[in-house]
Amino acid sequence: MHKIQDWLARPPKYTTFRINSLRKFEYDKLTNYLIEQSKELNTTSIPKFYLLRPDCLVVEQWTDDVKIENGNKIVVVDALCAAAVLRGAHVFAPGVMGLPSGKIIFKFLLKVNYDGKKKYVGTGYLKMTRNELFDNGIQASGIAVHTLLPASRLPVINETLYPKGTILLQNLPSIVCGWVVDAKPHEVILDMCAAPGNKTTHLAEMSHDQANIIALDKTPQKIASLQKNCYSHGLTCIKAFVFDSTKCCSYESDGVHQGPPYPPNSFDKVLLDAPCSGLGQRPQLINKMTPKMLQSYKFVQRKLFRSAVEVLKFGGRLTYSTCTVTEDENERIVSWALETFPCLSLVPAEPLLGGPGLPNCGLSDQQREMVQRFSPTDDSLRFVDPIYKDTIGFFIAQFTKLK
Repeated sequence: MHKIQDWLARPPKYTTFRINSLRKFEYDKLTNYLIEQSKELNTTSIPKFYLLRPDCLVVEQWTDDVKIENGNKIVVVDALCAAAVLRGAHVFAPGVMGLPSGKIIFKFLLKVNYDGKKKYVGTGYLKMTRNELFDNGIQASGIAVHTLLPASRLPVINETLYPKGTILLQNLPSIVCGWVVDAKPHEVILDMCAAPGNKTTHLAEMSHDQANIIALDKTPQKIASLQKNCYSHGLTCIKAFVFDSTKCCSYESDGVHQGPPYPPNSFDKVLLDAPCSGLGQRPQLINKMTPKMLQSYKFVQRKLFRSAVEVLKFGGRLTYSTCTVTEDENERIVSWALETFPCLSLVPAEPLLGGPGLPNCGLSDQQREMVQRFSPTDDSLRFVDPIYKDTIGFFIAQFTKLK
């Protein structure tokens, strides 16, 4: 238990971006950007970066010789903001809890609890005054602190370096999930819990914008945001609807092209990136999850799973994923699904880049090898590349529907 808690409390040692494969990625822009940052940090080296695959960019940490002088002023930020800083972000105004006056260089810390416990998360300089942040009577927006160097030593990379929709900050297992779905031209694909659309747009790009992708989410604002993302990525093959996916199947529906709900056996592939406890996020600096909240997710996941099985075609593929590390939401959901739906067969969630499923959680050893779990595991277990061990907690399983 302590091993996974320690792992979750630390950020990964690299940052990943998904590259829009339908657009040209210019290496020189990133090189020049990092060179300018290196001058600010008084170093001649820049972080290593490379394409893990054509659609996945990896950027590593600044080297250990990068030094920066900390100021003697402290700015306190909230836990979510602090976690973002450790992943290489600037501090945006809503995350600031308290700060000194004036524009000075400072180190900023996380207020972990109300008892005043703090943790150093990075160094930067102030771009907003106290008055701008707190005294105008409205919620301030924009960058409040320009981060120079996070405590994690990850570089701060602004996505606006490229035209909108060219690169997207995305965790590596989320990108792997797209590789597992493996969208092809002309396939009819359902993304059941699509917002904010990162996996949806990935599937569209993988299909060269030629699949027929349906994206559902029950929140209107989220669907509006998803549609904007599709536009910025230059995608036309995605149709997004405000709809509750637990009700997405109806025997009275006229067909896929009429919008939700859909007839049984409608989709070649279904992605169920299920609502979950999110306990795989790193760094996890604070956790307010109660046991009651934790137990609630599996019931929603099962409802969604039933609908997914109904709308999936015979011979189709259902991909199930979460960004959590609990066995109840991962291995035990897979075990429940195999017991509940005789028509489902577990298949390898290829490419298998994470570790196998946990033992003693309802899956046989053979079934454990078919799923992939991104979490701390023994070195003897399956990992193609060490990079897949130092990422967020995540889980992926894939099924096929038999007659």
